[in-house]
Amino acid sequence: MARQANLNNEEWADLTAYLDGELDGNRARSMEARLNRDPALRAEAEALQKTWQMLDYLPQPEPSTAFTSKTLERVSVLRPAVAFPRPPGLKHSWPYGAGWAAALLLAGSVGFTGVSLLSPRPPPPQSLTDTAAIEQSLVQDLRVIENKRLYEQVENIEFLKELAQQDLFGDGQ
Repeated sequence: MARQANLNNEEWADLTAYLDGELDGNRARSMEARLNRDPALRAEAEALQKTWQMLDYLPQPEPSTAFTSKTLERVSVLRPAVAFPRPPGLKHSWPYGAGWAAALLLAGSVGFTGVSLLSPRPPPPQSLTDTAAIEQSLVQDLRVIENKRLYEQVENIEFLKELAQQDLFGDGQ
C-alpha cells in the first residue's frame, strides 16, 4: 500500500479542483505532472475519485412537499422583513408621484408635437391629375418595386451601377 500524501489545504483544494475539471490550464498541467511524479498523491487522487463514484450509488432522499414553506418560515423568523421608514417630510408621497407622471406626460407630448411639426410631409394631392401623376410615377418605378426584395440584398448602389455599366443582362434590362 502506498504511503498517504501529506497535503496542505491549498493542495487539497487544487487536487479536488483538478478531479472536478475546474483548474485552469497551467495549474492543471502542474497537478498532472505532480500526480505522475508522486505515487502517494496519485493513490490519494484515485481513492478520492473512487469515493466520489461510490457516492453516486447511495439513495438520493427526496425533499418533502412542505420543505420550501418550512424553510422560508425559518428564514423569515431568523431575519425579519425590514421596513424602510419614510423620510419625515413625506407623509403623503402620491402627490410627488402624480407630479412626476404629469411632467413626463407633458414632456412626451411637447416632444411629439415638436417632431410632428418639424418633420417634412409630402403635400396631399390637390386634384385628380396629381393622383394620376403619382400613379404614373409608380408605374415607371414598377420594375424597382417588383424587385425590391432582390435590391435589399445589395450592400450599396455602386454595385448595381457597375452591373448596369457592364451590360451583363443585355439591352433593355
